[in-house]
Amino acid sequence: MKTTAINTSVFPILRFFAASIVVFFHFGQKIEYYQQVPVIFKAGPQMVTFFFVLSGFVLFLGYQGRELVFRQYFLKRAIKILPLYFLAFLMSVVFRTLSGHLSFAEFLLNLLCLQSWFPHPLSLNFTSWFVSDLLFFYCVFPPILFVLKKTRPDGWKMVTVGLLFWALTQGVLVKLLNTDFHGGYFSSYDLILYSPLSHFCSFFMGICGAYFIQNNGVGRQQGATMSLLLSLFILCAVGLMVQFQPQLSELAGCKLPFASSFYAPVVLLVLCHMSLSRNPLLRILLWPNFVLWGEISYALYILQAPMDTLYKYIVPEHLGVQPGMNFFMFFILLVATAFLVTWVEKIIIRRLRIIA
Repeated sequence: MKTTAINTSVFPILRFFAASIVVFFHFGQKIEYYQQVPVIFKAGPQMVTFFFVLSGFVLFLGYQGRELVFRQYFLKRAIKILPLYFLAFLMSVVFRTLSGHLSFAEFLLNLLCLQSWFPHPLSLNFTSWFVSDLLFFYCVFPPILFVLKKTRPDGWKMVTVGLLFWALTQGVLVKLLNTDFHGGYFSSYDLILYSPLSHFCSFFMGICGAYFIQNNGVGRQQGATMSLLLSLFILCAVGLMVQFQPQLSELAGCKLPFASSFYAPVVLLVLCHMSLSRNPLLRILLWPNFVLWGEISYALYILQAPMDTLYKYIVPEHLGVQPGMNFFMFFILLVATAFLVTWVEKIIIRRLRIIA
């Protein structure tokens, strides 16, 4: 049976779209037409699930066929996320110091990237909890990869294990979400939305999905028309699921953790389909210049909060800029800054002869 080559070139532009949705979710709420925007375009928490699944998916595909050398592996991971993380950290420290509200505890936890393991994980740069989770996932990836290479389980079994682990995690989160023990030292809100233990199933499911398509064969390549129709169907189905979340909760008879790994299986389906399919829509997304936009997605995500504070210094509220124009100007500044710092980072890495 002829198998379809795995193509991950479409993922960079998807990362940019996802990061932009997160920014709009956080800072577009003052726009007068925000409530009329389809939910999928302001589904920030759901995009975090996308990032975690994608991280596990791409990481396995990158290392399944070669030896993982610990020093090189951790150096590459650190170079990819820590320089911009600490740039955002320093900016946040400066702004928080100027406002007189910086505590030693939040400074230390963010410095050590441990904020998501403790109460109030949104302290300082509130989007940086994502990096705290991601560092944990990067640390547990090598033993997972070692076990998979040693045991070589069937792909279907891996997908089943991933789904069962996801279902178990979701069961615990549903219980926490509906128990609602907010307040005290550690609230259910912190555990559900930000804990690495709540999101690990997304990362693991990405690994399972990549293992499956890499080891079990993916069948014959579909025709372009059928592939295009399937792409549109999957994307529309995801959009409808996100749009009608209240109805899904009502149907289930309880609150569902939509913001914490709930969509991981759906995201994995999208990634598998797009990495294996060939159709006109995906060819558009493969435009080479889109790679540049994908490269700035992490900077866009991690710098959004400190850049918002900086923007308020540049364009204070008393100037009376309309909310829609205000967000548009902020987003343009954020994108320009993301391009700049990504470009400078690449130059520094090249000068230091570091392979990132």
